[in-house]
Parts: sequence; structure tokens; C-alpha cells
Amino acid sequence: MTRLLLLGVSLLLVGAVSGTDDGPGPRGTGPASTGPASPDGAWHAGCASDCPPTSPVTTTRGTDPLPGPAPADSTAGPPTRVRIPRIGVDSSLAVLGLDRSGQLETPADYAQAGWFGAGPSPGDTGPAVIAGHVDSTTGPAVFYRLHELRAGDRVEVRRGTTWIPFRVVATSRHAKDDFPTAEVYDPTPGPELRLITCTGSFDRATRNYHDNLVVFAVAG
Repeated sequence: MTRLLLLGVSLLLVGAVSGTDDGPGPRGTGPASTGPASPDGAWHAGCASDCPPTSPVTTTRGTDPLPGPAPADSTAGPPTRVRIPRIGVDSSLAVLGLDRSGQLETPADYAQAGWFGAGPSPGDTGPAVIAGHVDSTTGPAVFYRLHELRAGDRVEVRRGTTWIPFRVVATSRHAKDDFPTAEVYDPTPGPELRLITCTGSFDRATRNYHDNLVVFAVAG
């Protein structure tokens, strides 16, 4: 996949994961143990890639990654499930591809995460990508609490009969037009994982979030 295509994918990756909808008004953006609070008690779904930046990049990093376990056998098949104990996520995985415009498809189910099937499988060498909605018109979605993850937290992905462990090493927040394409998609020496969703303020007029949240994890 060319760098230009990767850029398009990365910019839309979570620009699309909450979809667009004519649902009720937006939430607030302050972090909380149960996610950002809704000032008017309403939920929405809206997130696109063409929103202007509204805040600087913020990053939280842990210690340097330690060598992980041996990569999963590629014959184990595609990933089928993801678990994140700290935030109560236990979701089956849809397989996401690219649409006709070269943008990442989005999970049809707001309660389900999706794996980018054109990239590495979790446990194989390289950065596997899993995306999920942050919310919907009716309430929290699968990655609503993703912002709570910290360095050292555990993520597990199932392939075949094996659960592959990952350890969070960093989280970062970026304006949509400043997505860290190289950091997310460039080759890595071992198995790594990226978890992505929307975050930041919500534009009532365009029904879009302004930022992306990326969680970086390594096998181990």
C-alpha cells in the first residue's frame, strides 16, 4: 500500500468509525472515568476527517517496550475477538477493508470493533490496526472508554484458539489533519497493535469530532 493511500486511510480511519448521523446534540469533551459527559444528556454519532484542528497533540508514554513473545503463526487465521480488561471491552472483530474512495470501512455495529484486514494480523510482525466507534445516537459505543488506557494496561486479541497478549506503551491525541501516519503504519521489528477512535470536541454544524485518539501497544 502506498504512503498516499495510507495517509488517506489514517485520516479517515477514525474519522469514520463513529459514522455520520442526524442524531441529537453533542457531548462535552472533558475526560472522566466513564468517558466524556454529555452536557445536555444527549448522544450523537458523527466523526469525519475534514475537521480543523482544535487542540495541540498530547501524548502519554510508558517505558521503552520490552521484547514480546514470538509472533503468532500466520496459519492461525484472522483475529476474531479483542478484550481490554481495564475498560470492560470484550468484542468480536469485524474485518474492515477500503471503500471505493480508498477510505477505511467502518464497523456496521457500534458495539463491535473492527480489524483493518489489509494490514498485519495481531501477533504477526508489524502494526495491526483495530478501530471502533466512540459513541452513537443512543449511548456509549465499544471504544467509549479507550481514553482511560494507560501504559502497562493489557489488551488481548484472539486468533484461532490462542489469546495474544499486548501491553499498552503509549497513547496520543491528534487533530484530524495531523494524523501520525508514519507512527501508526510504518513497519515495526515485532508484533504491535494500534487501537483508534474519535475524541476531542464535537462540531454541531458538521456533526464531526475534531481529533483522533491512538493507543499504541506491543506484544508481551
